[in-house]
Amino acid sequence: MEESIIKIKCPHCGVTLKLNSNIPGLEQKSITCPVCKEKSPFTAYKRVREEAEPGTQYGGSERTQYGGEGPTHYGGTKNTQLGYLLTLTAAAERYPLQMGRNVVGRKAEGSSATVQVVSSNRLSREHLVIEAKEVPGKGLVHYASLYKERCNATFVNDVRLEFGDCVILRSGDLLRLPDTVLRFEINDEPHTGL
Repeated sequence: MEESIIKIKCPHCGVTLKLNSNIPGLEQKSITCPVCKEKSPFTAYKRVREEAEPGTQYGGSERTQYGGEGPTHYGGTKNTQLGYLLTLTAAAERYPLQMGRNVVGRKAEGSSATVQVVSSNRLSREHLVIEAKEVPGKGLVHYASLYKERCNATFVNDVRLEFGDCVILRSGDLLRLPDTVLRFEINDEPHTGL
């Protein structure tokens, strides 16, 4: 069965979510928003019309769906380790993440980013948010979203992240920020390399 990704908007907080529309019985399921944690029937979510811009739809199979009862990228196993970011440079700097909200941005005076990366001015002082939250039955889940609506192109692996998207990260995912590439890692998950 070919996968069909759709965008829906949370009726509580308005965040745009992407999920697989081929989930059996989707219309009867309840979905818990990963941002506001409110649970609503699928029918309460408004469908977002797709724009004709290529490369903006996150094509990852299970990474972008979050259906509460449906599968996630963890495949039913619990993750209990906090992740970290690793720069893919000769220096290979490691940035541990904390529980809750982690703001990734350019190292600069006046930046409030919790993870400050040496980069050019193309990377905003506050560019990306990675939120680490405990999800009942799933363990610790890491979500990536843009900090603000207007910022330079940012990708999870090779798929562009749009403002309002909330992507579940898995170990080994590449965060392609302007002039910087970071790899998201979790200590207890095996990684086979790039």
